[in-house]
Amino acid sequence: MTLVDTNLLIYATFRDAPEHRQARTWLQRQLAQSDDAVVLCWPVVYAFVRLITNVRVFGQDALSVREGWAVAEAHLHQPGVRLVSAGAGHHAIATELAQTPGLRSDDVPDIEIAALAIEHGLVLASHDRGFRRFGGLRVIDPLTDDWP
Repeated sequence: MTLVDTNLLIYATFRDAPEHRQARTWLQRQLAQSDDAVVLCWPVVYAFVRLITNVRVFGQDALSVREGWAVAEAHLHQPGVRLVSAGAGHHAIATELAQTPGLRSDDVPDIEIAALAIEHGLVLASHDRGFRRFGGLRVIDPLTDDWP
């Protein structure tokens, strides 16, 4: 099972993104594999909505919050998508990840996402190379790694 990061959802959603076709194809293949093949978490969902509704990021193509939330809902209601949340082991995992050298305040959301992936035994799919610094986190980049 694969926890999908915000950037892949954005690329798969916006047709104008250079990575759109590859991200969308990968996501569709994952969804077609089986139930629970794709996993989302609240930090990814909220970041996705925050970014796709941000005029500074998407200019005229930015969606309203209502429209952005509807897109997020459509992802959440796809057959084969499961939503995970922090459990009993989250605190200890996040505390360990926070000790990773060189982290800055902008990396705090990544700690949460990485901890969720580790806690639930998931592979994290992200185009963000920064996740690879976290020990114990299995990461793939479907846009650059060689995946069937």
